[in-house]
Amino acid sequence: LLRRCTASFVDIPLASGHEVLRLQEESRNGGPAVFLIDVRDVAEQTCSMLPGAITAATFERECLARPEEVLRSICIPYCTIGFRSGMYCRRLLSGSLLPAGPVDVRNGEGVVLWSHDVGRFADGAKQLHCYGAEWDVAAEGFSTSVYTRGEQVGALPRFVQSVFSYGMAW
Repeated sequence: LLRRCTASFVDIPLASGHEVLRLQEESRNGGPAVFLIDVRDVAEQTCSMLPGAITAATFERECLARPEEVLRSICIPYCTIGFRSGMYCRRLLSGSLLPAGPVDVRNGEGVVLWSHDVGRFADGAKQLHCYGAEWDVAAEGFSTSVYTRGEQVGALPRFVQSVFSYGMAW
C-alpha cells in the first residue's frame, strides 16, 4: 500500500517513525532542528498527531518568520500513508515556500505505519484518522476513524487545490 501510494515520490527519502524519533533526539542534543509537519485535514489532526508535530499552517508561518533556520533544518511532512505529504515535499523542494537552498526534506511514512512502528501518539492518543477505509490498517490497540465516501468527495476540492498549490509534477 505504501509503495503504491508513494510511487510518484521515489526520489524523496522516506522517514520511518524510528528515524523521526532518532532525528528529534539528535535535535535535542544540538543537531539540526526537525520540523515534523502534519499536512492532514483538521478533522484528521483532531483525532491525533505525532509527538512534536506542527500543522502545515504553523510551519508555513515559520518559513516566513525564520527562513534561514528552516533551511538549516530537516523537514518531514506526514499524512496517513505518504501521498499528501509527498506532494507537500514537492512543494518544499520547488522553492515555493522557502528561498532556493539546500532543504533536507523527507517524506514521513504516515500515521498508519507510525501506529505499527512506534505505537504512541501525542498526548497518549489511541485513535487515528485513516482518511478512507482502504488505509484503515492501524496497529492493534488503536481505534480508527475514516471519511465516508461522501466526505471523501467533499474533500476533493481541497485535494485538487493542494495538487496545484504543491506544484505537483505528474
